[in-house]
Amino acid sequence: MKEFEGRVAVVTGAASGIGFALAERAATEGMKVVLCDIEAGPLEAAAQSLRHRGFTVSAHRVDVSKEAEVEAAAAGIFADFGAVHLLCNNAGVLNRERPSWDHPVADWQWVFSVNVMGVVHGVRAFVPRMLASGEEGHIVNTASMAGLLTGGMGTAVYDASKHAVLSLSESLYKDLIVRQTKVSASVLCPGAVTTRIFAAERNRPADAGTAERHALASRGATAFPGDSFPPEEMADRVFSAVRENRFYILGAQDVMYEWTKMGHDRMWAGRNPAVPRKLLAARDSGNAPA
Repeated sequence: MKEFEGRVAVVTGAASGIGFALAERAATEGMKVVLCDIEAGPLEAAAQSLRHRGFTVSAHRVDVSKEAEVEAAAAGIFADFGAVHLLCNNAGVLNRERPSWDHPVADWQWVFSVNVMGVVHGVRAFVPRMLASGEEGHIVNTASMAGLLTGGMGTAVYDASKHAVLSLSESLYKDLIVRQTKVSASVLCPGAVTTRIFAAERNRPADAGTAERHALASRGATAFPGDSFPPEEMADRVFSAVRENRFYILGAQDVMYEWTKMGHDRMWAGRNPAVPRKLLAARDSGNAPA
């Protein structure tokens, strides 16, 4: 899809971070933009900030983990606009780091309900309608470089969810191609980006267990303090990829590409996953992480 002017974009997780950057970029490209987010106040503030600049924007408070809410939003958006040309399934959350065996089931259920089922609900609600319209379109699902790495430490839940989004997106792309549709798909795999995802538990629902409302203690939050990308950089990469019909949209620090290559090289060589030497040294000295 090379032309955006006058077309319709829908972005989830659009109140801040990468989602807002995608919505803002869509608006500057001349698109009519629908912002979706679970946080009503920040959502309306984000929408208003774009309206004040003269853009055509609407806002839908949507919990993407709820199939009925996503379906209702899709029905309403198609009723209002008649079509959707760009769908960005971007909403995502991150839970506290723990050893793999310590993550409670509630963590798995909450993270997968948003990161994986949120994308599933978006695909199921919007893609059939996009195909039925007969117009060209594009779906961008936000995964992570965590979906390309061979597993982190303390991040089993998040990493597994992003591997699932990557696989789902690859299948979606192939399904659209073999059916000769006018709709294509991409997957966005960001590295370290300056967003509020480390405060994601602020939106953890009561039925998903106790929220840890203090900031997450995460190596990822501090590993790239001066080298994190602004969200706008991800939006630039997304729109370039959509114009070029390019599936993989990578936006990461050089070391992440090195980790990815190393992990897959070791896999094909039949070697075990790598563990950082400093952590092995700490273990051998009796100072292993708790």
